[in-house]
Amino acid sequence: MSLQSLPVEVIYLVLQFVGSDALRKQEACCLLVSKWWYNLAEPVLLKDLVLNANLLDKMPEDAFERLSLRAQRLTVQVTHASDFLGDEIFNDAICQLLSRCAYLKAFSFRAQSDFDPEHPMVPATNYLASWSPMRLFDTLDLSGISDLVIDTCGSKFKSRVHICPRVLKIPSLRSLRLRMHHICPRVLELESDSRIESIIINMSLMEPGCFHAGFSRHCTEPKSAYDLYQEMVTTATNVATSHSGIKMLRILSHKHPYSEIVTTDCIKGMTMILADITKDWEEDGLPDIEHAELSDRDLLAEDSENEPFVTLG
Repeated sequence: MSLQSLPVEVIYLVLQFVGSDALRKQEACCLLVSKWWYNLAEPVLLKDLVLNANLLDKMPEDAFERLSLRAQRLTVQVTHASDFLGDEIFNDAICQLLSRCAYLKAFSFRAQSDFDPEHPMVPATNYLASWSPMRLFDTLDLSGISDLVIDTCGSKFKSRVHICPRVLKIPSLRSLRLRMHHICPRVLELESDSRIESIIINMSLMEPGCFHAGFSRHCTEPKSAYDLYQEMVTTATNVATSHSGIKMLRILSHKHPYSEIVTTDCIKGMTMILADITKDWEEDGLPDIEHAELSDRDLLAEDSENEPFVTLG
């Protein structure tokens, strides 16, 4: 029986089962079987889309139109400093795209380090040094998204831009995953009508393949990584107690000099170990029997303020 002899409804169910990730891994070959096949596969691919940031200003108008009708989950990633278009170009492109995706429910922005293991002495580029995410958040306010991931462990935002009080003000937000070079307890300030149900904050700046791993530091105060971690856990525990609608609230970090990720469940009051840094942040790990919580020794030796960055400009 040929593929085309199957009912369209069956083919579409198969494509949904395979998923957009598996289809993307096959690159373009699976889409070029025929126009008929492409027309069936396209909605599945566009439903959950991953875009490199350097493609945003190259998208033709018809691509915007298709995305506006299909995209439900969108990830924009920067994998190298050369992928970042520049502050204004990036803001214009990403805000135009988000404002036109009428059915978007989840948005992720991931900025990775351009550290090269083959040239470990060459510092990574701080390509977001002059970029402010405030315009992005203004656009997200009107987008209706429920899930947000901001993971910029590979570069620092513009200095003196304090976004922590801004993040949870997105009216429709229900789930937040956050990792930045600077963070503080104000990121946990909830509006009285907040719909938030899940918050995970990762304070470890560890990336696969990188030799250096720092910790997030306080936005406005000269606190150690250990003191900030304790303050974040304490604040999160209080928030979890006072807001019954929150189903998950976790703070992550890592133990120096090892690669173990420590996740503190602020609702259950327990600490777990994720041995694999590539695991999803919300996954449960093994109970941390040896250390009920991180010690100052675990977080004292690394200082994310002294990371080997160079700034574009």
